Amino acid sequence: MVVLESIVPVLILIIFGKSLSQARFFADGFFRELNRLTYFWGLPALLLYKVAEIDLRDEPGIGILYTLLIVIAASIVLGYALVFLLKVPRYSIGAFIQGSYRGNLAFVGFPVVYFALGQEGLDLGMFSSGICILVYNITGVALLILHAKTENQHPLKAIWQHGLRNPLILACAIGFALNLAGWEIPVMARRSLEAIGQLALPLALIGLGAGLKFEEIKGRISLSVVASLINVAFSPILGYFVGRSLGLDPVSLKVTVIFLACPTAIFSYVLAEMLGNDSVMARNIVIISTLLSIVSLVLAIALL
Repeated sequence: MVVLESIVPVLILIIFGKSLSQARFFADGFFRELNRLTYFWGLPALLLYKVAEIDLRDEPGIGILYTLLIVIAASIVLGYALVFLLKVPRYSIGAFIQGSYRGNLAFVGFPVVYFALGQEGLDLGMFSSGICILVYNITGVALLILHAKTENQHPLKAIWQHGLRNPLILACAIGFALNLAGWEIPVMARRSLEAIGQLALPLALIGLGAGLKFEEIKGRISLSVVASLINVAFSPILGYFVGRSLGLDPVSLKVTVIFLACPTAIFSYVLAEMLGNDSVMARNIVIISTLLSIVSLVLAIALL
């Protein structure tokens, strides 16, 4: 019953978004703008005030971060091993590797953790997710530049433009700066950020559902499935054992596994297209991993 109470609201919001899109309840382009609102303002507002208030010396938070970073590194290594074994085309390598480890923490991880574990779980995951979002962006851009079809702009310039200028990164940076400086956010500003941030969690899931387009899955399906399985199956299983070995408490372990069971971030497709990689494979991985993650997230909540 607890599992159903945790995951069903998530599924309902995703299905609700898909239903609204299918019924054309809103004008064309509405959900694109909704996602822009969530991405540029809603989720950054949530991250900013949460990161500004977390305890940076919190041991569970550090343990979650170590576990996530170990699993990210292992997924990248496994991805490269499979690149050679499966003979992934050169221009598809960046999309394949990025899709095998880059989790959608903001649009999926935060809402699922919140609905499954409440505010306690969300607070526990904020520190580690802030660092991981930075890692995802820097490594993602670097990999896509390394394996681009044609020569790209200067790597450092690309990392700044497409990675570090990400609104989620900027929000985390401001939050960490306020935290380290010991400055408290004024009550009126905090309540405003909290209201916008809480609005972002359901909107992220509704926008995710509206953006699911099964008819767009095409080309190199098998490789896309392999990358998706690394992300939503291999990663959470490995994360469970790594987290156990590091002594994570039950709630921290569940937060970790949920984060690692998240689908590939939608932004990975946008980056692949901008940086001259296999955007078709990148899009396939986003869609397939999103569908598979429904199973992985249900199992993560149920088994833990």
